Amino acid sequence: MNKENKMNPFQRMAVLLCMCVLLVMAQGGHAEAAATCKSAISYPAKTSAAVNLRKKAGANYKSYGTLKKNQSVTILGYVSNKGTKWYKCKAKINGKSKTGYINSVYVVKASKPNGVVNKKVSSYLNVRKSAKSSAKSLLKIPKNTQVKVLGIKKVSGKYWYKIKTTYNNKTKTGYVLGSYITVNSTETTEEPKAAYVNEKVDTYLNVRESASSDGNVLVRLPKHTPVTVLGTSGSWYRMTVTYDEKTVTGYAVKEYITIGTLQSDSGQSVESNLDFDVLLANFPQSYQTELLKLHAQYPNWRFVAVNTNLDWATVISNESVVGRNVIQSNYPKGTNSLAPLSYLSTAAGAYNWETDQYTVKDGTNWYAVNSEVVSYYMDPRNFLNANDIFQFEALAYDASQSDKVVQSILSNTFMKGNYSVVDSATNKKTSGSYKQAFMDAGQQAKANPYFLASRSKQEVGVNGSSSTSGTYKGYEGLYNFYNIGASDGGDAVAKGLAWAGGGTSKATTYGRPWTTPYKSIVGGAQYIAKNYINVGQNTLYFQKFNVVPTNEAYRYQHQYMTNVTAPYLEGRTTKSAYEAIGVLGDTMIFYIPVYQNMPGTACSLPPVAGNPNPYLSGIKVTSGGSALTLTPTFKYNKYTYSIAVAKSVSQVTVKASTISKKASVSGTGTIDLDDPGQTTTVTLVGKAENGATQTYTIHITRNTK
Repeated sequence: MNKENKMNPFQRMAVLLCMCVLLVMAQGGHAEAAATCKSAISYPAKTSAAVNLRKKAGANYKSYGTLKKNQSVTILGYVSNKGTKWYKCKAKINGKSKTGYINSVYVVKASKPNGVVNKKVSSYLNVRKSAKSSAKSLLKIPKNTQVKVLGIKKVSGKYWYKIKTTYNNKTKTGYVLGSYITVNSTETTEEPKAAYVNEKVDTYLNVRESASSDGNVLVRLPKHTPVTVLGTSGSWYRMTVTYDEKTVTGYAVKEYITIGTLQSDSGQSVESNLDFDVLLANFPQSYQTELLKLHAQYPNWRFVAVNTNLDWATVISNESVVGRNVIQSNYPKGTNSLAPLSYLSTAAGAYNWETDQYTVKDGTNWYAVNSEVVSYYMDPRNFLNANDIFQFEALAYDASQSDKVVQSILSNTFMKGNYSVVDSATNKKTSGSYKQAFMDAGQQAKANPYFLASRSKQEVGVNGSSSTSGTYKGYEGLYNFYNIGASDGGDAVAKGLAWAGGGTSKATTYGRPWTTPYKSIVGGAQYIAKNYINVGQNTLYFQKFNVVPTNEAYRYQHQYMTNVTAPYLEGRTTKSAYEAIGVLGDTMIFYIPVYQNMPGTACSLPPVAGNPNPYLSGIKVTSGGSALTLTPTFKYNKYTYSIAVAKSVSQVTVKASTISKKASVSGTGTIDLDDPGQTTTVTLVGKAENGATQTYTIHITRNTK
């Protein structure tokens, strides 16, 4: 028979306790299975309510403390426990960084944050069609490529980011392994604050392109350098700084930046970027009144004096060389519109006094300007006002730049919407918005997209041109949205499109051939940035007037445009766009040149006046119907002549004609001669339409025999 197992009282108590523990576990008590995950990503987010940061992924695990609503956190991964998704997060509690778990219900991921391919990538990172290593590669992108992160996906324990990126003129949306992307923290924008690099910096502080230790270094700052803080990005400050004649906007670790102005031993504030009196002192007195007015109107604007160390008269002489500066005018062809004749150069190669003909320098109505016009458009003091100062704005790319401004610039042009063309290189249809093309161009070339849009608008016009049609005979399927290579003289459009196609060598630099609008806009921006912005021509003004080149051989040369009014016009376009979306009050940096021996007041444009030619085209002296011989033979630029006549000649008739139809001549008619042996002087005065005169003298001697 079966023997009954008997338990003593202590054994029965142990069994009962075990049953209670099992019951608690079945009901979800403290003994639930621990769930953890391996850190593999770094994604910015915020809390949607006050919530606990727990040691493990479960509601009954220890809490490190309570996070506030809208507190910034960094998602490091996620895991599921009993059907509930928990994010592994890094956050600060009582000033200390903690890593724990938050119920996903209370976490709001950042929408489409920026990321960058980090230093773990040695060559290229594959952007794949789906979240698996065997999926088709859509694009290969190198280290430091900027991306837009659209979401997170976990497959077989690996984290993937869904991203959108542009590289080599190709824009793709796909998946990359999360460990190869560093995502910027959630960023806030603040009122600009004066700050400085503090004493924790031993040598130099790196200012980086993104809020990541993998970001490209833009500049290295020594201790005590003043900066302006614009916002916060996790443990980084977004800031702008001018150092070693270079102004950048980037990111630096908060720990090394102190908000406020550095105090000297005497307790006085040391110079900072916001110390306007100090900045103003770098400018001549004749600049200061208008800069003070601008500062009062826009206190966040900064003005940087660029000392060229160049003599003003020397600069004007060099920039007045015929062909370096031109302007549009219809006056030479008889239509009274655009620039008056008084703006045009009459130097050799620009105008022929003997024929009264101005030489066309480009197109059908672009002519060389005179030194007075050059002086006016080169004198910064004429443009120190809220409408015109944007020709001095820095042209570097900034992540805060908005496609809304680009759209405003393009709003009255053929580029206000989308393009749709067949790529002549691939025979495939391609389409997109012009707005996004300029944004992509700016980001990739590190150039201000507002400037790029304004430059294109200025170059090809609001209605476009043969350079942007894709149908120009002999160059079908090619586009040039900045007229690069379209040098003055001859068929400029053909020259530009030939360059866009790679030229005779079929060059592929800058993404050529430009067989779509997108390729032209993005590739052209790379050309402009490399050849102009990054070699000392970092404003509209310096691109037109190359007075501070990094290469001395380029001074007065290597100027992007010949149109003397281009900086003025493009700057006004930019200002209108800023005004339209209400960003004029933001922090902006302006580089303003200063010259030596400038006139006491700003240079003026010449007064509007007519034809300048007072010269005569011929002089005819007759006696009794017979022509008398002038010595020397008449030439328009010889002003003194002589004639010998017989004793019997007591009277002559003098006639003269002018080269210009707009000119007049006085002193002609019937002239009574003095007695034999005497010389009679006849004075003829040619008078130009603009009032200029030229005197011609004829000495007529009456013989005694």
